[in-house]
Amino acid sequence: MGALERIRRFLRDTDEKVCDERWPTPSGLAMITPSLPLVWQLNAIRIDDPGAVPAAIEAEAEELLAGFGHRKLVTHHDDLGARLTPALTARGWNATRLLVMLRRRPPDRPAEPGLGAEVSRERGATMLAAFRREQPFGWQDEAIHQLAAMDERYGDVVSARDFAAPAEDLGCSCRLYSDGALAQIDEVGTVEVRRGRGYARAAVLAAADAAAAEGRDPIFLLTDAADWPQRLYERLGFDAVGSVYEFLKLSFEARTGSRRRS
Repeated sequence: MGALERIRRFLRDTDEKVCDERWPTPSGLAMITPSLPLVWQLNAIRIDDPGAVPAAIEAEAEELLAGFGHRKLVTHHDDLGARLTPALTARGWNATRLLVMLRRRPPDRPAEPGLGAEVSRERGATMLAAFRREQPFGWQDEAIHQLAAMDERYGDVVSARDFAAPAEDLGCSCRLYSDGALAQIDEVGTVEVRRGRGYARAAVLAAADAAAAEGRDPIFLLTDAADWPQRLYERLGFDAVGSVYEFLKLSFEARTGSRRRS
């Protein structure tokens, strides 16, 4: 099995394990977590059928995600995601293409010595919460609380470690997940006032080097294909090898901010 398929299997397996409920649908699998309704990632329909029809999967989302303030679809298949994007965006869905980036090369330059290091779960969680509070949903305490609960769920099903920079006065943090074979770097976040100082480089390289030292292979991360961090990750030795597509539609209340969101 190739690296990309192993990564996709890891993503599928971990997402399924952290949800409250799972059941097959005509197009794939519904993953529903009523206990964390504000976490879109854990309340979604994964589209696996290569012949899935936009109108049909939209109807599935309306039925199975009724009661939530959002509708979310995800597919790990490049061709399927690319085919669905025009039709779903025409129907009012927001499409995001996430790059699967694999560590293949040494970084263009090392981080400042000693800048990035492993930190405790408590310190990593505090740093991540500070970053999330700067996001559009960050005004909502309950959303931050539920996202932290999501983090703990992932830590219950795979090995989870936290890395940050600077180690003594955190400005950026990330998480390192592993199933004992491969490793994923996730939740990279630098608070706004401390950006541009090499903290993300240091934290990500510390996590990647720790995974490599333990023999984890492949080492990967996901990042928005339309945003700038991919350029940083390229400089750190990561190459895009595939995509994950996400489709999101918010209720009127969620769009106007009159309901809680995450």
